[in-house]
Amino acid sequence: MQKIRLMGSHGNEDKEGRRVHIVVVPTPTQGHINPLLQFSKHLAHRGLTVTFLAVFTNVAAIDLPTSVTLQQVSVLPYDGTDAETPKAIWERIQTSIRLHLIELIARHENGSDRVACVVYDSMLPWIHDVVKELGVLPAVFFTQSFCVNAIYYNVHKEWINVPLQQSSVCFDHGFPVLQPYDLPSFIFDPSKYPFLLSLATDQFSRLNDDDWIFINTFDSLEPQEGEWMRRQLPFKSIGPMLPSFYLDGTLQDDRYYGLSLLESNTDSTKSWLDSKDDSSVVYVSFGSMAEVKKEQIEELAWGLKLSNKFFLWVVRESEIHKLPPSFMEETTEKGLIVKWCPQVQVLAHRSVGCFVTHCGWNSTLEALCLGVAMVAMELWSDQPTNAKYVEDVWRIGKRMRIGEDGICRREEIEMCVNEVMGEEDGNEIRENLRKLREMAKEAMDEGGTSNINIYHFVQQLMRKT
Repeated sequence: MQKIRLMGSHGNEDKEGRRVHIVVVPTPTQGHINPLLQFSKHLAHRGLTVTFLAVFTNVAAIDLPTSVTLQQVSVLPYDGTDAETPKAIWERIQTSIRLHLIELIARHENGSDRVACVVYDSMLPWIHDVVKELGVLPAVFFTQSFCVNAIYYNVHKEWINVPLQQSSVCFDHGFPVLQPYDLPSFIFDPSKYPFLLSLATDQFSRLNDDDWIFINTFDSLEPQEGEWMRRQLPFKSIGPMLPSFYLDGTLQDDRYYGLSLLESNTDSTKSWLDSKDDSSVVYVSFGSMAEVKKEQIEELAWGLKLSNKFFLWVVRESEIHKLPPSFMEETTEKGLIVKWCPQVQVLAHRSVGCFVTHCGWNSTLEALCLGVAMVAMELWSDQPTNAKYVEDVWRIGKRMRIGEDGICRREEIEMCVNEVMGEEDGNEIRENLRKLREMAKEAMDEGGTSNINIYHFVQQLMRKT
């Protein structure tokens, strides 16, 4: 493929000669912060002034380029006496973001760095109307896959009824047939998550054909799904949003996302991995938010022991009490348990050969782009759909079978880990990963689809301001 050389970081001023100022607003969780922050770095690299507006109380590490300014949003205090519901907490956080965003835009209104555009997380759809009323251009960023967003869009349009009335669904040619348990948990079991289902479907409520709509995936990963979504709304792929060092290398010294809410055991983790043979370690992590049942933690622990593989297991401090009492002592020669670690660096390490994951979209993209086979143990949200794609569509891992009691047993865990790390199934998985990894690099490299979409956004923004 012939590469097209695009403009870099020079000449990106508005019509009055000022550098174009853009504000980026993520949902305040690590899984949403990471891709939006990475997008911010790509925009800053192309000459935009970027302010990253984030809610956080404790930050374990900050390592951002000087071209990205971090603005902290202080959450309004809770003045009630009763226990606050999750929905009420979320509304209080959104109110805090709204007030800070309006104040930020007003503060820069008459200066040389007037805010031209706000890129907002799709889980904050009200930002679209707020910024338009203030004369600022909106752009929305979707953090999940084309397929998952197609499912939510069908629910939004009431083309799928919830609770489900079908035994299976298939949206269009090229989509896999999805069983109810392959759908996001908010749809498969809506009684548990009514508030979150409305949050997921409201992402589309304010969007028009003339909006900038970005999504953290790449076209060749989900070609039919992307084509279907673009027939509904003008989606543009700009992913995968991983630190540039592991893909195209466009951003200098870009090995980390740059903002971690949890403290990592970086040095001890690297030393331990360095001591192991190539592709010999099972890495286990369920992200920054998941709460895993105690019984499932126990089954996972004994399944890892049965596999007789070296393992690095992230068990957050809030979950550590769920480990079997004797497990750490019985596995000291085989395993290392840490409270948190820099996941991209771990997946990129030569000794890691398998990733036991909840299949959050960021984790799935990271493993795919770094060539690490997955064993999927989905928990909720979009993870069942991602796990379906990992096993049956892309064929880059195995999906653990969950029992009727909601628990995956140790024998299943042992079998899946050994199959992925073995030769018979493992070789096919690794070859499929190799192809997808190259496609991801091509998408982000000069002339690639995602790279071009980012470039065009910057050029369109300059023309409009």
